[in-house]
Amino acid sequence: MSAIRLVGSVGTDHHPFPRFLEWVAAAAQQTDIDALVQRGATAPLAGLDTVDYMPAEELFDRMQAADVVVCHGGPGTISAAIRCGHVPIVIARDPSLGEHVDDHQQRYTRMLHDSGTVELPSTLDEFVALVRTARPRDAVAIASNAEAAAADIARSALHFGELVDALLAGRAPRRRWRDRVLIRRVP
Repeated sequence: MSAIRLVGSVGTDHHPFPRFLEWVAAAAQQTDIDALVQRGATAPLAGLDTVDYMPAEELFDRMQAADVVVCHGGPGTISAAIRCGHVPIVIARDPSLGEHVDDHQQRYTRMLHDSGTVELPSTLDEFVALVRTARPRDAVAIASNAEAAAADIARSALHFGELVDALLAGRAPRRRWRDRVLIRRVP
């Protein structure tokens, strides 16, 4: 059996994310993995093949060729992995470790995990177990995911256009005052 082709991405945020690289390196030591990680602002880790940044098209192409995709909790990266036919393994950035400014990635990925969209390991052992069970992607699932993503994008674009048309025509629905308040005081 050949090595598992793993592609990872920490995104482009300026916060270092060494835990991500450490988990991938640990999985590589315990499993037969051919890994490449886009590491962003994170310092390289000896023994792990990394690049600081790569063009989005190249990352997408590498995801398509991978057996497993590991990524941070950013919606764009998760969406790209799904369009490539993967159920991505997500390591959400943790603000308590200085990996981000708040817990929005943790909240967002928990919701995706609860719906079965992503894998969300909470420990290194869970992560390694998920990587070990990686399987080649199903070509039918890839096509289905790509079609679904294209349909979602088309629906979103149409809805946005309708909202802009209504706004420009003066037909935008009025919102209640409390819905327009951007900052709310919490007692």
